[in-house]
Amino acid sequence: MLQNVTANSIIAYDDRFAAAMARLGLDQCNGYLTAVSGGPDSTALALLTARYAAVAGKPHQAVIINHQLRAEAGAEARRVQARLLRYQISADIIPITAPRPASGLQEWARLNRHNILRSMARQRDAALLFGHHAGDQAETVAMRLLKGSGLDGLAGIPACRIQHDVSIGRPVLAWTPDQLVAICRLLDCDFETDSSNENTVFERVRIRRFLAEIDQQTAVSGAVSSRHLHRLGDAAARLAMAAETAADRRFAGAVDLHEAGFASIAMTALLDLPQPVWRLAMRRLIMAVGGADYGPSSGALDRLYDRCKDGRSATIGGCHFSPVTSAKTDKSARPDKTSCRDKKPSEYRLFRETGRNPRAMPVIAGEEVVFAGCWLVQSERAGIVQAFADATAIFASSDRCFTSQALPLSWRSLPYRARQAIPVVTTLDGDLIYPQLKRVDRTQSSAVTSARFLGMARRPVFLASTLMG
Repeated sequence: MLQNVTANSIIAYDDRFAAAMARLGLDQCNGYLTAVSGGPDSTALALLTARYAAVAGKPHQAVIINHQLRAEAGAEARRVQARLLRYQISADIIPITAPRPASGLQEWARLNRHNILRSMARQRDAALLFGHHAGDQAETVAMRLLKGSGLDGLAGIPACRIQHDVSIGRPVLAWTPDQLVAICRLLDCDFETDSSNENTVFERVRIRRFLAEIDQQTAVSGAVSSRHLHRLGDAAARLAMAAETAADRRFAGAVDLHEAGFASIAMTALLDLPQPVWRLAMRRLIMAVGGADYGPSSGALDRLYDRCKDGRSATIGGCHFSPVTSAKTDKSARPDKTSCRDKKPSEYRLFRETGRNPRAMPVIAGEEVVFAGCWLVQSERAGIVQAFADATAIFASSDRCFTSQALPLSWRSLPYRARQAIPVVTTLDGDLIYPQLKRVDRTQSSAVTSARFLGMARRPVFLASTLMG
């Protein structure tokens, strides 16, 4: 009888997991890569995904990131790897080798971890899955609520999004931590216990304890609980999605997002939108062009709104808003930094900003890198990837002459600021390689270096409520 109960229970979890994958569109992916720390949440995710992938006939791979921040981290990673192997789950251990900063270790670890995982998922053409659950969602909403976040922030953790050309999913986002522990127990799989989860140095741990106290009081008084926070996040997500859907209809005819990495905006057609809706949609657009993981604050967007109403230029979120005036009909000309106040422009262009914080990253021959969060660069020659503006600045004192005639044909008709932000590769021999722009350069020749703008699909999807059951 007990075996039947156990079998029925895990089948019910399998069915719920399959339904979640379908609702998020993850059932259409070619394979799955799960991020595993060894705790109960990620372990349960790996177990569920392995069972799901086996039925679907798709590949599944687990990845364990060793941040090398603790002496025992290596042994722990190998223990988790061996444990997964007993369930026929292949797991790679990837150490972070980047230099460790003097401060900001948590952010350093997160950025490096996500970069590694996204790169591996992209190479395998697989969806990247994380084990965030309802408790994590409640904590995130609480933290943002206490910081005065707006609608977008209160929506919490997205259940699915596309980032760096990778589908990222959290199929157990609406599941409770107890349910994930139960899955490990049902399948007789042990897991690690992270002592840092009790360290009150971290804000998330303090929030978790605070929510636990609230939940205890709720049982007696019926006051607000962490479940209410989850519902608040869901309500905010639904409102944000509704606002975006409404804005999309207007944006479809007013915004042209170019494959060369910039946007043209018929601003007068958008300024009569309700300001919160305008903020929400413009934040998404800035993130797409600028490549940032997080958008600008509501206050910064309100200031942008005022400047656009006055026909002025603006810099925000690593991007530059440039008004298009009748005096500047040549698209390849460099725009004037001063604004035309006599006649307010109806059109703006949005470019990724260059020069202020130059970025440069190495690329290994035959491999690909994501540059500035919004360009996928592939190169057959090793070198340094940087914006065209930064590369030309470095070689300004040399004999090179970067004239418009030296530019590839597909670049010559682009606005000046757009060209400046496109990535180029400086080889170890000092050569400058202009990449072939995917979907912009229509030539059929095979390129030594190519670049594809990733900003065309960055919208997160909040579907937590549809996964609850």
